Amino acid sequence: MFFLLGSKLFFNNNVSDSKFYINIFNPKNLMNTFYQYDPIKNTNKILLSGNMEDYTSFAYSEGSNKLYFADGAKDHTIQLFENDLNTNQSKQLTTEFSNIDFIQIDKEQNILFMRVLLKDEYKNFHIATYNLQTNKVKMWAKEDKDRSILDFNYNPNSNKLIVVSYSEKDDTKKLEEANNNHTKLQPPKYSLDIYNTEGEKKEHIDTVEKFISGVSLAPDNSSVIISYDEKITSPISHVAEIDIKSNNMKPLLSSNSSYSKIRSVKFDEKKEGFYFLSSFIDEKRDYSVLEIPKESMLCYYDLRTNKIRNVWKAEKSILVNYSADNF
Repeated sequence: MFFLLGSKLFFNNNVSDSKFYINIFNPKNLMNTFYQYDPIKNTNKILLSGNMEDYTSFAYSEGSNKLYFADGAKDHTIQLFENDLNTNQSKQLTTEFSNIDFIQIDKEQNILFMRVLLKDEYKNFHIATYNLQTNKVKMWAKEDKDRSILDFNYNPNSNKLIVVSYSEKDDTKKLEEANNNHTKLQPPKYSLDIYNTEGEKKEHIDTVEKFISGVSLAPDNSSVIISYDEKITSPISHVAEIDIKSNNMKPLLSSNSSYSKIRSVKFDEKKEGFYFLSSFIDEKRDYSVLEIPKESMLCYYDLRTNKIRNVWKAEKSILVNYSADNF
């Protein structure tokens, strides 16, 4: 057992050999803490802890021992920052964005992938990359003012990204219809597509009308898994696998009394199972993003045995995101 900032952390070494990078947010003291979890040694190492007013995303380069994260800048925007853990010195790397989130790093630890908002836009999310060798930013499809990125996930095994996007016009239309007709909000038509690391779309997988909360491309490029909520405020969620050749969707997992608000699904490096985040939330009432769960967990679902095991758990804090060396 490990204690920090009033939050209990638990971990289980019966998982992948890959090191995990985990971020938790404590809403009471506004602290974000970034961990490296070694499942072989069954140990946690605090990489960085700091006071930030909201959730953040991060990526870690073990080769340079530097941590990259999103934080507030002096102009009240959210920019990309670097912290050199050798010297504990931080510096701001970008200035051109209004907001940054969903930071991931490629397998060579040279390129950062980010979801970004430009300063003159409010809803039209793009993907951008930051080259750590040249310090250059590259925007993907900057000219597209309608297509917005919901989520993406980089797979180091295939060196490709699965991207979830939607039309802002379609989303706005459905929102207006729900408000005007006093009906339940319907999800946008989400497009699932495979991209290479240069931002070129290589393959369209499917179009899905569900409230998607996570996506992952299999290491062999044969299928995609998605997590999704039953409605936008519902803690009840599901995981399904989409076969890329046939487009058939197969249900894999649904939330229950122990695992609610399932999100951030990721295939492991051998496609023997997948990881996901979940929270212990009352399923009988609507979920609020302001709600602090009793427990927030990183879990693993074994596709061979159909069993779940807890990997890492935080109490009275929110497990925001995670990544690993091999997936």
